[in-house]
Amino acid sequence: MRKISIKDVAKQAGVSIAAVSQILNHKGQRFSEATIEKVLQAQNELGYIPNSAARNLKGRHKRLIGVIIPSFRMPFFADIIQSMQNSAPEDVNLVFLGSTDENLQDAIFSLVERGVEALVFGRLIPNSNEVNIFLKKFHIPYLVLDQNADINAQDMVQINEFTGGSMAANHLLALGHRNIALILPNNLTDNMLQRRAGFLDTLSTANLRPKKVIETTLSKHGGLAAVKQLIQSNSTAAFILNDEMAIGILRGLAYQHIKVPNDISIIGYDDTDYAEFMIPTLTTIAQPVAKIGETALKMILQRLDHPNLPFQTEFFDVKLVIRESTGPVKHYQDNT
Repeated sequence: MRKISIKDVAKQAGVSIAAVSQILNHKGQRFSEATIEKVLQAQNELGYIPNSAARNLKGRHKRLIGVIIPSFRMPFFADIIQSMQNSAPEDVNLVFLGSTDENLQDAIFSLVERGVEALVFGRLIPNSNEVNIFLKKFHIPYLVLDQNADINAQDMVQINEFTGGSMAANHLLALGHRNIALILPNNLTDNMLQRRAGFLDTLSTANLRPKKVIETTLSKHGGLAAVKQLIQSNSTAAFILNDEMAIGILRGLAYQHIKVPNDISIIGYDDTDYAEFMIPTLTTIAQPVAKIGETALKMILQRLDHPNLPFQTEFFDVKLVIRESTGPVKHYQDNT
């Protein structure tokens, strides 16, 4: 469907394009309240938002794609951004915004007002139905990564998260660990629910449950804060659902003079840039981050070029990257 233009608003309101432009740019003092109301009503009914960016641009048109992520501080999303920038065609501009749950709607509106033609969500959409209605009204297609089990999105990139959680469990079991802690964020996105499910399912096949389940915030500081509970659990290994938290845990264990992996094995998830530079280097489940970002951008551009395409989905596998932070369980440890 074509995007609504200022001409459409003028036609529906029965006024000139110049009148619409002045009213929507807050320069319509000379017009009657009835005329202003007609223009605003037509704008709302048609789903038209003035492109403030376009007013300042001249020359060859570039497609503007918005990307919303939870934080610029997380290396995983920084890598996604970099891969999208590296693969963007010359006629595409990308604009990135970090957003909390509380300001997500403001972030979306800001990007739409700036003239984005499509959106990529690299974060959870807590009110997906409202977002879908809003974006559909303004004819903005969007793609989601697998933080969302969103049936309204036209396109999705998915990762085999269940298998990733299973790989982590199998690795620790193969090393002889039976007292295994699970450390996870206190707000689980859909993809992390799948990681947890794969991990628990594999433990269950070995007639095991986690020695301790610890919830904390999704950050290095959250990992650091979980260390006391981890030590008290007497676990011989821990699976952490995110490398950010795993890095905090490694630091906290070092503060307590607990050796990894001699005293406890640690495995993370994502294989972010920091993982191979930690001491010890971090065993983790790797996602093909560069490919994820590149593919997401390619898919949303295909949607713009062919609006009536059927639902698009891409599915990527993960792999276990074994480094120094995991090792065999020690015989002297309590494995009851």
